[in-house]
Formats: sequence, structure tokens, C-alpha cells
Amino acid sequence: MTETPISHAQPHAYAAACEGVAVYDSAARGRIWMRDRDRAALLHRLSTNHIERLKPGEGVETVLTTPIGRIIDLLDVYCLDEGLLLVTSPGQGATIHAYLRKNIFFNDRVKVEDASATLGEKTLYGPRAGALLDALGIAVAELSPRGIVAATWQEAPLFVAGAAPIGGSGYRLLATPALLEQMEAALCAAGTVRLDAATYDVLRVEQGYGAFGRELSQEYIPLEAGLWSAVSFNKGCYVGQEIIARMESRGRIARQLRGLRFAGLPALPAGAGVPLARLDAEGKEAGDLTSLVASPRYGLIGLGYVRTAYATPGASVQVGDLRVEVVELPFGTAETPGDA
Repeated sequence: MTETPISHAQPHAYAAACEGVAVYDSAARGRIWMRDRDRAALLHRLSTNHIERLKPGEGVETVLTTPIGRIIDLLDVYCLDEGLLLVTSPGQGATIHAYLRKNIFFNDRVKVEDASATLGEKTLYGPRAGALLDALGIAVAELSPRGIVAATWQEAPLFVAGAAPIGGSGYRLLATPALLEQMEAALCAAGTVRLDAATYDVLRVEQGYGAFGRELSQEYIPLEAGLWSAVSFNKGCYVGQEIIARMESRGRIARQLRGLRFAGLPALPAGAGVPLARLDAEGKEAGDLTSLVASPRYGLIGLGYVRTAYATPGASVQVGDLRVEVVELPFGTAETPGDA
């Protein structure tokens, strides 16, 4: 057995994301342009959400799935007059770019461009993020949670898009890497704190956001991952649609992504990857532990896929001999922070 690697939050960065403004370097995500007449039709038939009805300024989450409904990647898709802008999971830009190109039919009019190197990305989180952008002359008051607007800063163009929130808000800044470095310096001069990767990991587990290679992989189906808002059940056919529709119509979800609260520090087998450990209950296999972090508010917590029979919040499972409580996501939904 070996000690478990755990993400710990830096207090200053954690407080900024929860109470003020924090900026996260999210450039590892891929950014892809889809242009020309059939751009929406292509993505519509490859992914779970209704892409063809998007209007300029709107956006959605959607999941690329395998023929058996397993997760290839979770995308943010933004609609602009000039095309669709896709944001992938970290490290997946080139993979998804190649996947999209491979699925262009001979009569499709679609151009797919990997813009990850030329279009940089940083993300602002925290309850004061919107007010700070307004103070810099970038109006975001009318931006919808998944919307996108074209703006300028110091006479240079950029996009501001809605991202999955932390601390009540999330704003994705998309522009040339050079402009974003200048913006980050101005934001930090105005009180923004840089968010490190370990602290971000703690915050995303608190929110119940899956990470690629952990909760998001071809081991799992979008409904198991809780990605209901990324799935349209009236859009018609897409790759993997039959499996996902059958699961929804029959109400048979074998396992569900849940929060896990630990009574102590678990030990994992040497060389443990993902999943980190097996969950057990009543002498039976009950699921898998996929993420583990130390939260300043909620203690030692994690994410895992729990078999539906044991997935009710408040139920108990185990990692080895250690008791683990099943918790509704996001953490704090049915409790007062600090009650851990």
C-alpha cells in the first residue's frame, strides 16, 4: 500500500476564487474553429446536444460519444457569425481536431482549424469577476451562462464566453496569448489572484466537475457522469444516441457520479492509476474512486462512480476498511460549509 496523492488548496488562491476574483491559466484546453455551411450539421450528428438550433452569441455543452455511448470528450460550443468555436478538455485539442476531420463526409462543406496555438485562453472565477471585467471596460452583464460576446481591450479583439462557474461565476477570455498576458497583469494589479492547478482541482471536485481521464473517459456514459444538460433527448440521431436514449427511457443507470466524504486518509495499492481505488458496500463491489482532494471547507473529499443501489446521499461505502459517505453534488448542497 502507498499514501494517496491528494491535491491541497493554497489558502490565498482558494479564498480569491470563493470570495473575490481568481484567474486560471486554462490554455491547455484545445480551441477549434468549425466553419462553412455544414459546420453545425457535422457536430450535431457527432455529439449529444442540439447544435443546429444555436444562434450567434449562444453556447452549450455537448459530449462527443462512441457508437456505444461512451464519453470521448466534453466540449463547450460557442456560436458566432464566423463559425462554431469549440473548447475541449485539457490536452485534447489535437485529438478532437483529428476526430472531427475524420468524420467529414465527402459532400460536407466544413473547415476545421486547430486554433489552440493562436487563440489563447484564461478563465476568471469568483463572485467579483464580472464587476472587475466591467471596470476594465468589458461589459459582461448581459452574457448568458454559456454565451459568448466579441469585445475589445486596449483596441485589440477578444472573446468573452461563459464557463462552468466556480465561486458563482466563470468567464473564459479568448484572445492572442500576448494580449492575454497583458490582461492578466492588469487583472492582478486590480486585485485578481492567480489560481494554481492544485487549488483548481480542489474547487472543481467541490463543484462536482469531472476531469478528462478521471471522470470523463470511455469508461463512462454522459448520463452516468451527470451531464444531463449536455444531452438533448429530442434532436434525433447522433453517434451513440440509441444507448443513451434507452438508458434515459428505461431509467436504468447502473452507476452515478457522486461526491465522497472520507472519515480518514485512505491508502491505495502501489502504482494506483484511475480509478484510484474500488468502492465496496455490504461485501460487494460498489463503484470506483476517481478523484481525491483536501478541501478547506469540506475536509477530505472525492468524486467517484457509485452503483445506483448505493448512490443515495448519506449512504456509506468503503475503501478498504475506511468508511466513506456518499454526498450529493455539488458539495454543500444539503449542508453548511464547515460542518465536515
